[in-house]
Parts: sequence; structure tokens; C-alpha cells
Amino acid sequence: MTSIELTAQEKKILDALRHEVHMIGPLAHLKDMVTRVETGYGEERVAFVEKQKIKGREFEVVSHTIGEFKAKRAALGTALTAMGLKGKHIAIIGETSFNWILSFYATVCGVGVAVPLDKEMTDEEISHLIDKADCDAVFCSKTYFKAAKAYMDTHPDCICCVTFNKEVAEDRYFTIDALIEKGKQLLASGNTEYVDAVVDSEDLCAIIFTSGTTGANKGVMLSHRNFCANVDNVIETIPTEYSSFSLLPINHVFELSCNIMVAFYMNAVIYINDSLKNILPNIQLFQPDAMNAVPLVLEGIYNGIWAKAKEGGKAEILQKLVKVSNKLRKHGIDLRHVLFKTISRSFGNRFPTLICGGAPSRKDYVTGLGDLGFRVYNGYGLTETAPSVTLNMQADKDPTSAGFALPRCEFKINEPDADGVGEIWVRGTNVFRGYYKDEEATKASFEGEWFKTGDYGTATAEGELFVVGRKKTLIILDNGKNVFPEDIEFAVMDNLHYIREACALEAEKVIAGELRKIIAVVIYVEPADFEGMTEEEIKKKVADDIYNDVNRKMISYKKVQDVVVVFNEFEKTTTRKVIRAKVTDTYNTAVKTAAKV
Repeated sequence: MTSIELTAQEKKILDALRHEVHMIGPLAHLKDMVTRVETGYGEERVAFVEKQKIKGREFEVVSHTIGEFKAKRAALGTALTAMGLKGKHIAIIGETSFNWILSFYATVCGVGVAVPLDKEMTDEEISHLIDKADCDAVFCSKTYFKAAKAYMDTHPDCICCVTFNKEVAEDRYFTIDALIEKGKQLLASGNTEYVDAVVDSEDLCAIIFTSGTTGANKGVMLSHRNFCANVDNVIETIPTEYSSFSLLPINHVFELSCNIMVAFYMNAVIYINDSLKNILPNIQLFQPDAMNAVPLVLEGIYNGIWAKAKEGGKAEILQKLVKVSNKLRKHGIDLRHVLFKTISRSFGNRFPTLICGGAPSRKDYVTGLGDLGFRVYNGYGLTETAPSVTLNMQADKDPTSAGFALPRCEFKINEPDADGVGEIWVRGTNVFRGYYKDEEATKASFEGEWFKTGDYGTATAEGELFVVGRKKTLIILDNGKNVFPEDIEFAVMDNLHYIREACALEAEKVIAGELRKIIAVVIYVEPADFEGMTEEEIKKKVADDIYNDVNRKMISYKKVQDVVVVFNEFEKTTTRKVIRAKVTDTYNTAVKTAAKV
């Protein structure tokens, strides 16, 4: 089995079941959500589909039904409770898989607090965060067993390590399958402590560590109420598809809350991507209706479509078709599904809905994907808001808008300046309770019930949000002018389409004998885009284009006064956000090197 295609009648039946499940009322906690799924849809319905390795490059596609999930969750939770983990913190580290999802739900539905960890960290960093979150147990895949064992070896009081796919003949180590079997025996003997466990909406559900692009990782404490508010917000706002593709790291709240939880609650089949290099083959294999994405995923899809058209000598034809299609759409005639049918074949004979978050997206990519037939949603949110605050459901028409506040959340622009720009403050049932063991940071982040996001933005009278930048990255010039680096970056990339990435920063330069603060940019380009040019010629062209073209369109105080060009993409977090501190280091090194020449 690969893709699960529903007939019109089957979709009608599922829609009716969804209505019954959701109309019970708002979710109280995640155990409430899971119970509704396990009892409301039918145990034979498929919930998750994943690829499992057989040997070498061979794999098989395995489906997991609601009935399987229900039985294994009850057994695993029972076993964990019997081991003394009631109320404890439990780390989960590994690739997205059925076992990862099962471990999370088994934990939060009556055992304790889940601590999802970033699999891209070093073993030392993983061990540090397990310790920082005071975990008494660790779930891990085979890939991350070494990191888990490093923690176990230095913490003899840690109750157990549970592996997804690795046998370990040592005390305190168990496979997940072994615990499930143990739990089944306990259930058969009448142990109902886990099954009968009471969960409260205000209970701490998970500690999610932020990516740490500008500082240390902070543990965001999210309650059951926070997650449930986000799930209810999403399903009441976005039309629910019938299948979803899990691509992004599952330890990040955007993927976990907006995709895994939402799709599971609505019984949209969740297809799990096994590797970043297999994204397109897996989309063709599973043919999902929707997927969460970050800007670089949109960029990859967009550039991939046009690169393929160019290779096949059809780029000019595609450009003409886009113009024709856009003219027809202005008159209410939408033929994108016909005109771009060849492109849709690469995505399972459909254009999956793309829900984009994590960072601002380039206008040309969002608009361009919309032109071809993709439905693109864009929004604004943070880990601390579980994560959604606003949503723009017509991103291809105005990619600069972050949209309007979701039902159980509101925002305001605090102390706006003459241009209407101020810090974005948020309140609602989705807002977190604070940072784990960091009262100082928690206190500094709140003003009463308002969470101070650290982001700046503007809002229309109708309540539409436009995010302009981060407080921490604000460039403050000698004349007192404030410049958001995002303004410079998008201006550069919108005008010079060969630029892959741009990062603006505050720097210093001697001008007219005085040391002054200036705006500098670091630019990433690919030499292959400049046929026949040396690296030095490319650097000169990029700098000349910025000074002579982009700067002419900028307000005087926003003009770029120094350019550094690199030929490697910027370092990023696992959510694909640029690590600005690393780019600043690159700039400073380039300046010092040039000064020595």
C-alpha cells in the first residue's frame, strides 16, 4: 500500500465522522483528543504510513491503524507508569516515525511530560538538554543511542532508556516492543492505573527547546491547554485535507502541533518522510494533499520546477502559460489544473497545499507557486504560542501579510511609532506558561497576561498583521534611525534574482575620517549562475549591482555600504533559519582578510 485514495463517498463518510468528533466541543487536553480519535473513527482506519528498511536500500511501506495505535499506547503507558515514571520528564530523540509519535502520546496522556529533542544537535548538546530538562527516561532511535547512553552513563538515577529499533542487553535498557508486551500483560492482569489516569488542561504537557539562533536554548513549557487551543484554532480555520506529509523535524512545535496533532485529530492519513533526499520521490509515492513547509522548502520546489522546465527546453512555454493563466484568473476562469497538469504529475497528480511558517518567505516564490496551482498559506507564530498566532490563507496574493489572528488568540502592536511599527504582544489560551527553570526570562517576557514576542510589526485597522523584523537583530544607525535587516534582505533578493540568500547586519566603517555605523550585507550566490565568470568577477558584479541598482531604490539611510559575497549557503538551525551570529563571523573574517591584503 502506498497512497490511500478516498472515493467521494468515503470522503463524505469521513467528513461526517470528523463533524461528530469535533462537535463534542473544544478539546480539554491531549488525552481527550486521543480518546476521541480512538473511539470516534473506527479502529480499522489508517492513521500513519511510513517506510521501513528491510535491507540495504530496500524498504517496505507500513501502515498503522487507529486500533494498533490505541492498543500500543495503552500498553506502553501502562508499562511506563509501572516503572515509576508517573509525573516524570521523558526525553524523545530520533527521526520522525510511528514509534516517536507513539512514545509522545503515551507519555502525555497519563504518564508525564514529554521533552522532544532536536536530532541535529551533537551528542554532547543532546545530553546537556536531557539533563537541563531533568529527564528520568529517554526514548531514542538507533541513530541517537550513543547520545542517550552518554546521558545514562553519567546519570545512574535515570530510570530507563527505551530504544525504537536497537537491542541492548544491559540493565535499564529496553526496546519499545518489549515494553509494549510488558504493558499488555499488566493490562491483562487488571492494571488500569494508566488507562484511568486523570489529565488536567493546565498540566504541563511538553518542554520544547527553542532553536537558539541568537542565544542559548530555552525550554518552553507548553500545557495541554496550549496545544489544544492551537489544534482547535487550526481546524476551525483551515479546510482539513484527507492526507498530510510529515517533512519538518517533529521536535519543533510547528510540525508537531500544526501537522501531527491536527492531522491525527481529523484522521487525515499522515505520511512520514524518511529522508530529506527522498522528499520528491516520497511525495510521488504517497501523493499527499498537504504539507507543512519552511521558506527554503518553497524555494526548493519553485526552483526545481523551473530548473526542470529549463532543462527540457520548456521554460519559455511555461512562462507564456503562466501569463495566459493569470489573465484568465482575473476574469474568474481558473485553468491551472489543466495548463500545469504536467507539473502536477511530479507531486502525485496534484498540487499539495503548502502551509509555510518559521520565517518570512520570498514574495516571488510564494506568488510563483500560486501561479502554478499551489495553495499557499502563510502565518506568524512562535514556539511560545504553540505556535500559531495569525494566518494568511491567500499568501500568493499578498506574501507580505501574516494574516489575521486565530480564534483563541489576539495580538496588539505595543507603543507603535509614527509609522505604526511596534513590538507584537500576544495573549490567548495558546500562550505558554513560561521558560523551564528560568524565572528571570519568564518575568521579562510578560507584561501582565501579554507575551512580549520580541518581534516588530504593524497592523491595519481591520487587524491584519505585517511582521517587519526581530528586536534582537535591529540595526541602529548613528543618526538614530532603526533599520530592520529583513527590509534590506528582501529588497536585495527581490531586485537581484540570482541571489540565493542575503543577510544584512550592523557594521562599522571609516567614512570621511570618522568611524560610523553602516549597513552591510553578506550575499550567497552560486558560481554556476554566472557562466564564464571568475569568482572575483562575480563578487564585483554583485557589489556593483547592489550599489548601482538596489541602493538607487532605497531611502538614503537604508543604503548598503559594504558587500561581502560568499559561495556557500549560510549555516542554519534545523528549522532552516539563518544563524545570524555565524554570518556576522563570516563578515568580520572577510573584512579582516581584506584589510591585510
